[in-house]
Amino acid sequence: MKHIYKFSIVLLTVFTFIGCNVDDDDSVTVLPMKELTASLSQQEDVIRIADDATSYDLVINFSEALPSYSTIEYSLDGGATTISSASSGDNTLVIPIAFDEDKFFRDVVLSDFIVVNAAARRFSTSITGNSSLRIARQGTIFAAPGSVEISVTWSNPAKDLDVFLVTGDQDLGGVLIDDSQGVTTTEQVVLPADQEGVFSLFMYEWSSDYPVDYEINYVFEDGQVLSFDSNITSDSFQFTISKLNDGAQMICYINKIE
Repeated sequence: MKHIYKFSIVLLTVFTFIGCNVDDDDSVTVLPMKELTASLSQQEDVIRIADDATSYDLVINFSEALPSYSTIEYSLDGGATTISSASSGDNTLVIPIAFDEDKFFRDVVLSDFIVVNAAARRFSTSITGNSSLRIARQGTIFAAPGSVEISVTWSNPAKDLDVFLVTGDQDLGGVLIDDSQGVTTTEQVVLPADQEGVFSLFMYEWSSDYPVDYEINYVFEDGQVLSFDSNITSDSFQFTISKLNDGAQMICYINKIE
């Protein structure tokens, strides 16, 4: 029994020292999460570009230099998701948005901002500000559905312009929608509310007495007006008009033919 008692004391002493050694270990420090954000450089609902532009550089700003490889996910015109990547150290990302000749506006929606190993680096990511925008050519009007009144005026009463609105892109064989062949210094034609597609405005001076300076106003149902000061030097098409009825909105692109 004496030997067993001494052995118990030895064990107790050993475990006591082991417990002291554990208490001497350093505690683990957990770093706080840091927010890393992405945002559109232009916080506007509609960004205007030149009528002859073939692309637009969409710029994404990051709140600080990226800690690692990152991606922005976005969609164009409601289509499939596209991924654009940025590298470690980048503060911005530029995404080229193509504009084909028949595109007069594009809708962009940012859906996600991903940083590789963000959680391990103690980063949380988010998109701040506007996550969507529309990029449109200068001559694009977003208006309430309705007809478009087109008025042509000039100051010289000795001149006599006549105006013809036809279907198609500068098609002399296009269907006549409306015409105005008066004898005053104002002519007016109307593009009806239910018409969609591409239309062209043909004009001439009745006695071929060129040139003629004129002003043209496109008046929309909700009161918006798009005006041009121009000049005609021969019987010719002067404008093309692309019109789309999109539910509660009419989208109209007016292009001056040079």
